[in-house]
Amino acid sequence: MDQIEEMKAMIREEIRSISNLEERIVFKNLMEGVFLELYETNVRMYRMLEERVMNDLVYDINRYLIRTGLMERTFLDQSHHLMSPMCEEDLENPSYEISDVRKKLKEEGKFRLATVFLECDALKVAEVLKNQEDYTGILKAGEEYPVSIRLEPSGRYRKEMEHLYHLFMKNGIPWKTINAPYLFKMADICITSLPDEAKDGETVTNFGADFGEYNRFIHYDMVPIWNIRHLKLESVGFPVACGDYENFEHVISIRDYGTEHAYLVEEKAGIRNVRQSGDKLLVTGQVANAKKWDVYMIRSGVDHKIDRYTYPVMENLRKDGFAERFQRKTGQMVKTKGELERFIRGFGLEDYIEYQDCALTEKGQESLETYPMNFFMEDEIRDREGKKQLTVYFKPKGKETWLLRDLASFITSEVQELYPEYECGGRLV
Repeated sequence: MDQIEEMKAMIREEIRSISNLEERIVFKNLMEGVFLELYETNVRMYRMLEERVMNDLVYDINRYLIRTGLMERTFLDQSHHLMSPMCEEDLENPSYEISDVRKKLKEEGKFRLATVFLECDALKVAEVLKNQEDYTGILKAGEEYPVSIRLEPSGRYRKEMEHLYHLFMKNGIPWKTINAPYLFKMADICITSLPDEAKDGETVTNFGADFGEYNRFIHYDMVPIWNIRHLKLESVGFPVACGDYENFEHVISIRDYGTEHAYLVEEKAGIRNVRQSGDKLLVTGQVANAKKWDVYMIRSGVDHKIDRYTYPVMENLRKDGFAERFQRKTGQMVKTKGELERFIRGFGLEDYIEYQDCALTEKGQESLETYPMNFFMEDEIRDREGKKQLTVYFKPKGKETWLLRDLASFITSEVQELYPEYECGGRLV
């Protein structure tokens, strides 16, 4: 029972104790008309003050929440309200001839046939991709031709991650590591040689590959997805010159897409500021003329009951309370093991892995089982030599054992931002 209900119960008891009917009526009217009204007003104003303090502390970090997943191409719904393919080219059915393959081999020494998903632990993925052995494949183009093929890490999706990071920087939004375990399990099947008898004019219709002991890990036609949609939106009206006589303010309407979503704007000429006001985006930059803008919509919302995902959808959600916001506002460092544990639990991944402990050792003294998800962020100021190593230990709990070291990599990548003076990584125990 909350305080207001306790107060009402006390008043009812007091009313029952008054024997005189007229006095009871006067007391009841006094309590309801003055005292309770005043009390409820104070409670309401206190809650408004609390909300205002929360909003003034720092922006909502989860407004720019990124969700990632993986789906079979056959189940991909292009009209989905929340998720889109990370690379739009995954929606295409490419067609190429032997001449295209031969030209690419001459220029780059390889030709990408397809991208596959490796459903195995991060350590096994590293083993598979480290193996530079050529395998035997069959390319069908009119006839069947034996070809040499190789598995290589797919860089397309990692480039999208890096591009998103630069978008955040350009729009003045603090970066949060993307929880994207599937992207680091994507590999390209590349042809490294082609027999001379293959005819240039023939169209490639199919191919086969044998990767030996690794065949059981490989899945074809899998498409990484996330809650970001690329839009091309036009300026509304004419740009307004700013007071500095250098920049202009442009208005972009987002009425057709929704104000509940977050938006990022890209412009090569540079952006000084992006603000969302109702159903409009206000963009300040050096672009003098009205134009079409590259806008990236980070969609928010919940899954529909009929939505189906092949693998768990991951997100970089953080618990967002007063203590969290106050710590970010004051720039308070995480100094104790208890604070570090609270920080890690804030990601809500206890169903998969659970924080156990951490240790500070000399670099290289203990092998790490994680990898940096923010591989594109280079520390260009601090000397990496002589850094100590901070190892975070996790207890595996989830059934998806092949995902656990990737989730540990996501957490330790965020821990690395807390402790740039250390080389941070993790292990399962």
